[in-house]
Amino acid sequence: MWERLILKGKSIIKRAAVTLGATSLVTAAFLTTPANAVSDDKYGAAALCGSGYQPLDAITVLNSSTVYLSYNGAWDCVVTMHNSGTWGDPTPETSAWVDTTPNPPASQSDSGDYSYYAGPVKVYAPGQCIYWGGGDYWGHYSEGPNHCG
Repeated sequence: MWERLILKGKSIIKRAAVTLGATSLVTAAFLTTPANAVSDDKYGAAALCGSGYQPLDAITVLNSSTVYLSYNGAWDCVVTMHNSGTWGDPTPETSAWVDTTPNPPASQSDSGDYSYYAGPVKVYAPGQCIYWGGGDYWGHYSEGPNHCG
């Protein structure tokens, strides 16, 4: 009987060690992932805007970056993300901006020598048309007024 308890004890300890080891590996993987390791697509841009944002539109900037517009039902959000081939290298003049039509007027912008993205910039604009855009050293583009309502 004593032998069975020891064997069960070893079995339980062994399972716990394997489980803890696997958990540690997963935890270590998450802890070593850089904070800026978001996807360089419309879903990554929407995630940078916050909870509840959905991709709405995009402008490609000469294959160097893409300007993304996301919306959560009340707020418009713009993020300019470098394409994955240019991630990690600071690109001059990376910018994102969004403006509302004058009811009431609102404007947000962000620009700098960024390695991954500019923004997010947001305006509260339910029922209003917006002007939005961004870009980088290689070019800047804008849209609007559009996405009214």
